[in-house]
Amino acid sequence: MDYDTLLSGCCEMGRKLLEHGAEIQRAEDTIHRLLAAYGLEGEVFAIPNCVIVSAACPDGRVRTVMRRVGQASVDIEGIERFNDLSRRLCAGPPGDPAQLLRRCGETERGLRRYPAALCLLGYFVGAFFFALFFSGGWAEAAAAGLAGLAGGACLTLLGKAGANPFLATMASAFVLGGAACGPAALGAPVSVEIATAGAIMVLVPGLVFTNFMSDLLTGDMVAGLATFARAVLSAGAIALGAGLAMALLQGAGPAQSGAVVEYAPPLYCAFAFVACLGFCAPYNAQGVGALLCGLGGALGWAAYLAAMAVWGDPFAASLIAAVTVSAWSERMARWRRCPATSYLIVGIFPLVPGLTIYQAMEHGLRGDTGRFLDTFFRTMGIAGCLALGLLLVASALSLWRRRS
Repeated sequence: MDYDTLLSGCCEMGRKLLEHGAEIQRAEDTIHRLLAAYGLEGEVFAIPNCVIVSAACPDGRVRTVMRRVGQASVDIEGIERFNDLSRRLCAGPPGDPAQLLRRCGETERGLRRYPAALCLLGYFVGAFFFALFFSGGWAEAAAAGLAGLAGGACLTLLGKAGANPFLATMASAFVLGGAACGPAALGAPVSVEIATAGAIMVLVPGLVFTNFMSDLLTGDMVAGLATFARAVLSAGAIALGAGLAMALLQGAGPAQSGAVVEYAPPLYCAFAFVACLGFCAPYNAQGVGALLCGLGGALGWAAYLAAMAVWGDPFAASLIAAVTVSAWSERMARWRRCPATSYLIVGIFPLVPGLTIYQAMEHGLRGDTGRFLDTFFRTMGIAGCLALGLLLVASALSLWRRRS
């Protein structure tokens, strides 16, 4: 048995999962299971940009393999396919460990992906309906959709060119902010705040911020702090780019403001459903899974509204909504035999505090310390409630499986 190749194959599997947006715990558990399938007990350490695997082999040698993880991007199809591959390999491990590397390569090449035009349409639809979700009118929704399309196109082009992620996000936010402010600068009665709020959902690192809280709650301090740093840098890039565009266009035309529209609660859930469905294309959620992601987003927001009607506390409502989305995701995952992460990534989008992350950084850049601290701690509280809700469901299911 070539144990060096075996460890390299296991490490490659974890690296691929992380690069496609899987959580650290899943990557580590997958590697442990692959090693166990070959009769080895090893140590696995993963952070967002590195995977290390070490094992004492039967020949008496201790082998260690380390792989650097590339820039991660959410690819739900990739998470599902590599998770399915790991299940099959654990059920029937090939005698030649080189097969692990070969099958990883085949899986990567065989991933289905949406055409670029459809991904750009997804950015437009997501931003359009999130503007309605934030109580904007049709004018705000149209402005947000065009801004989301422009920002998403810029982000896609710079990502393919291999640009620095911070600079790519900042440039995309600048383009997005300029497009969102453009109609108002030309005299159209559009609320810049709502249009920007809807469009900025294309870029916000909300789920990353929630994952940081989840990592800390489970005791993974290194991964948690690394993810937190990534979220803060992304929020800072968004605030810098969008803020610069808004500052340049401020006063370019007559002051305009759009009216805030109050919709019926079912309509907000419908907006959340379609907005989540729009982001399924950029996040590469294929087939019926895309529809289930959208349903999860609508169900979570329905739970949030119901909890707010009873208690009126956004923190309690966020916790209950997170439990609802997590339970839905776990149920769909069992039905389709794929990771619950696939449904959480998009389904929790209406709940994540991505917008308030941007607002906190914007207040900080303007020197408004009081509003910065208020928004920052409110964001931390909501992110903590969401992470706790996800953790409660995952822990309950884990205990139930152990007792079964």
